[in-house]
Amino acid sequence: MKCMICKHGLLENGFSTITLGKDTSTIVFKHVPSLVCDNCGEKYVDDAVTSNLLTKANEIMKSGVVVDVREYQQEAA
Repeated sequence: MKCMICKHGLLENGFSTITLGKDTSTIVFKHVPSLVCDNCGEKYVDDAVTSNLLTKANEIMKSGVVVDVREYQQEAA
């Protein structure tokens, strides 16, 4: 699959760091499975992982945490 940003690179399986922020909270997830462009480095995260990230981030923010950094862990199916 070609990169939608640079139009030249191919997407390869890899990992990325995703930072989410809302109001005064910043949540960082490291080692998130993603597709990474071999040309420009653009990262693509699939729908299931995105949904999981948003659910976890909302839970963390509801607990009142301002800054949180953690390793991403996929939920067991």
